[in-house]
Amino acid sequence: MGWFGTSESAIRSLSVVPSLFSVLLIYCFAERLFTRQIAYLAAIYQAISTFQIYYAQEGRCFSLLVSILLLATFSLWNAWEADSTLRRLLYYCAYALLCALALYTHFISIFFLAWHGLYVLFRRPKQLLAVGTSIAASLLLFSPWLVTMLGAASRGGQARRYIWLKLPQAYLSFLYGDSLIPLDEEAVQHIPQTLRANWWILAASLLSIAALVPFGRLAWKRWGDRMLFVFTMALIPVLLAFLVSFKVMLFDERYLIPASPFLYVVVSATIWEIRLLAVNQAAPRRLVSIGRVACVVYCVLLAISLYHYYFNPRFGKEQWREADAYIDSLALPGENAMIIFDPDYLLPCYQYYTTRNLPGWQVTPQIEAKLATSGSLLEEHTRGSQQILLVRSHDNEDTVVNAMRNAFGQEGYRKFNRANPIEVYSFRRSQR
Repeated sequence: MGWFGTSESAIRSLSVVPSLFSVLLIYCFAERLFTRQIAYLAAIYQAISTFQIYYAQEGRCFSLLVSILLLATFSLWNAWEADSTLRRLLYYCAYALLCALALYTHFISIFFLAWHGLYVLFRRPKQLLAVGTSIAASLLLFSPWLVTMLGAASRGGQARRYIWLKLPQAYLSFLYGDSLIPLDEEAVQHIPQTLRANWWILAASLLSIAALVPFGRLAWKRWGDRMLFVFTMALIPVLLAFLVSFKVMLFDERYLIPASPFLYVVVSATIWEIRLLAVNQAAPRRLVSIGRVACVVYCVLLAISLYHYYFNPRFGKEQWREADAYIDSLALPGENAMIIFDPDYLLPCYQYYTTRNLPGWQVTPQIEAKLATSGSLLEEHTRGSQQILLVRSHDNEDTVVNAMRNAFGQEGYRKFNRANPIEVYSFRRSQR
C-alpha cells in the first residue's frame, strides 16, 4: 500500500496477482511430480474454485499465503530431487527465505512447516539436517515478529463454536468453495434447517467423493511417495491446527487455504487415474463407469458452486460500497448524525468507502453485554446526535438493535443481502 497506494484496485491487486500466480505454480508443481495432464486438471481446478476466487478478490493475505507456501513446498521438493550439491543448496536457501515470508504473512504457516519437518523425519531422513537448518533459519528471520505473534495468540483466538463441525466444513470449502451450500452466520445459527434444505447437494457430494476414493487408492499405488506427499500436505497441517484449537481456537478454513491446492492435485490425479484405467482397460467396465459418473457429478457440483457465487444473492462478496453510499445519503447536511457499528470491526469497512466519515461508536462484545443491562450506556454515547444509524453484519444477536428500538424511534431499514448481509437501521431521537 505504501508503494502502490490505497485505491481499491491497488489493494485488491495484492491478492489478485498472487492468486493468478498460484494457478501457474500448481501447474508447475503437479507437472514436476506427476504428468502434464494432471497438471492441467489441477490448474483448472485452482482457477475455477470459488474458494480461491473469493479470497483473490479481497484485500487480505490469504491468496498471497497460498502462493508463498506453494512455492516453498515446490522449492523443498526440488531440493530433494536436485542432481547437484549447488542446486540443492540454492533450493534450500530459497526454501528458508520463502518459509520466513510465509510466517510473516500468516502464523498458520507454522503447521505447514511442521509437517515438512515431520515428513522428512519419516520419509527422507537423509535430508533432515538440511531441512531442519532451513526451517531454523526461517524462524530466526521471523524472530523480530515472534513476540507480537505469541502475544496475539495468548489472547485466546477465535470463539470456540461448533468445533467438531469446523473440520468437515473446511474440506467442503476446499473442495467446492463456500458457495455450494450456505456457510454464513445465518446457516451456522440454523444448522439443522441448513442441512435439511441442502440434503441432496450434501448427499451428491459425499457419494461422488466416496466413489472416487478407490481410484485415489489406485493413483496412490501408481505414484507412491509423490501421491503420499501431496495427500499429507492437504491433510496433516489442517489436522495439526484442528488439534491445537482445542487449547487455543485458531482453526478457520480461510487460514488453512494453502492446503487446498494440494487437495486439487490429489483429486486431479484420481480423475486422471479413471481415464488411464479406461484407456488401458485395466479395470472392470462397471467400475470405470462408476468413476465417470462420479466425475460428472463432481463437476456439476463445482458448476453449481460457481453459479451460486456469481448469481445467487446469498453468496458472493459483501456490498460495502453500496451500503456506504446508502449510509452517506441518509445523514442530512447540517444534522448531527452518528453511526453505531455492531460488531466493532465493521468500522474500517465503512471508513474505506465513505465520502462523509460520520462519527461512530464501535460495539465490542463487552459493550454489547453491558447494553443488555444498562439503560444509560446508549444514551451516554449518543448524546447530542439527532440521527443514529446502526450498521450490523456477521451478527444475529439482537441486543444492540433492541436497545436502540427501546431508546429511539426507528425511521428506516435496509438490508444488503449478499454473502454476510449488511443491515442498516435508521433511528431518530424523539423531540422532547
